[in-house]
Amino acid sequence: MPTRKLTDAELDRLVEMRERGKTHAVIARALGCSVSAVSYQCLRLGVETPKPPSVSIEIRGPLVTTRNGYMVRRFTPEDDAQILAMEAEQRSVSEIARHLGRQPHSVRQRLMTLARREARLEACA
Repeated sequence: MPTRKLTDAELDRLVEMRERGKTHAVIARALGCSVSAVSYQCLRLGVETPKPPSVSIEIRGPLVTTRNGYMVRRFTPEDDAQILAMEAEQRSVSEIARHLGRQPHSVRQRLMTLARREARLEACA
C-alpha cells in the first residue's frame, strides 16, 4: 500500500497544532495519518511544542532491542561524535551510514535529532 503524502496545507496545520501544544496522536487523528508520520514531520520541520522538553543525553534502556521483529540499535555518544565529524567533513549520509553499519534513513533522522538537541541547548543558554 503506497503511503499518503501530506499536502503543504496539512503540514501547515500540523505545525500550527504542534505549536499550540497538541500531541502527535491528536494531530495524527486530525490529519488522518499515523503518529509516526507526525513525529517524523515535526522532527524534519523542527517543530516544537510551546514548552519543549529538557535536553537529555542519557541513554535509557538497552542498547540493542527488537522492534516489530527487527533489531534496533540505539545511537551511542561515540556514534553521534562520528556522525557529526563525518558530516563536518561533508561526507554523504550514505557514506556515514556504511561506515557505521546503519541505514541511511536512520543516520538522516539522527542528524535531525542532533540538530534539534543543539537548538534546545542553545535556547536554554
